[in-house]
Amino acid sequence: MQKHPCTSTARPSSAVGIHLPSCRNRTPLLLSSPHSGRNYPQDFLDMTVLPMAELERMEDRFTDQLLQYAPENGWSLVQALFPRSFCDVNRDWRELDATMFSPPLLEKDLILSTKVSAGYGVIPRCTSPGKSIYRYCLPLEEAGRRLSQYWEPYHAALEETQKTLHEQFGASILLDIHSMPPLAQSRPCDIVLGNRHGKTCSSELINTVEQLFTERGYHVQRNTPYSGGYITGRYGRMDQNQQSLQVEINRACYLNMQTLQPNRHFSKLQQDITDILSQMARSHSAL
Repeated sequence: MQKHPCTSTARPSSAVGIHLPSCRNRTPLLLSSPHSGRNYPQDFLDMTVLPMAELERMEDRFTDQLLQYAPENGWSLVQALFPRSFCDVNRDWRELDATMFSPPLLEKDLILSTKVSAGYGVIPRCTSPGKSIYRYCLPLEEAGRRLSQYWEPYHAALEETQKTLHEQFGASILLDIHSMPPLAQSRPCDIVLGNRHGKTCSSELINTVEQLFTERGYHVQRNTPYSGGYITGRYGRMDQNQQSLQVEINRACYLNMQTLQPNRHFSKLQQDITDILSQMARSHSAL
């Protein structure tokens, strides 16, 4: 039987939220929200020595809520429901710290990146410098469990949703949405757009997104200090007409930085993002 062009093959998972537009509204546009999860497994909380407030500071807090109207405007949305401090899906699955586990993992199978060395691998060791999540090593089987039950379902959902859109439209565009702390620089910056310095999306796409934010009064810069992470690199295949762009949003634009709760600008930013996504959906054939 031939698959209907609006059918999604993304596998359901309690760890991942998959939100699809109606068939009539669907476009080749896809959003990823990998760090907004707030469902903390109890066994993880039992392992950590940090208070909840410290774990929450590692989240891209409420970016999923900024995107909640995306499916109504033709965008598919994949979001992690688990927290970044538990499993960071914006890392290669091999970016593991072998010394975190007992017995240690075999280092020859792993990638010892600068992120891993700093404590921010696919299973983070720290939430920030000097803030270790665990007092003791984790059981070896914990690495496999988190990868198979959390990392893999997230990337299966992204991969299969992107594939479905590409099959239907002959192209796909993924925006990977993050939040960032205010940057330590003299000039204001509200948004950082990253396309791996031109490797993962066209100049037309990044120009369009920058213009849409700038028109609404936001200060935008490109590829510094964030040029795009693992998700941007993995799903940006320009030779296959699959583009990806990382979008970092200054948390001070919508959060109280002390309480991590929405501030008085939250609704405006949410509406501005909704309008931007709607405008991109209407003109996606030109991107």
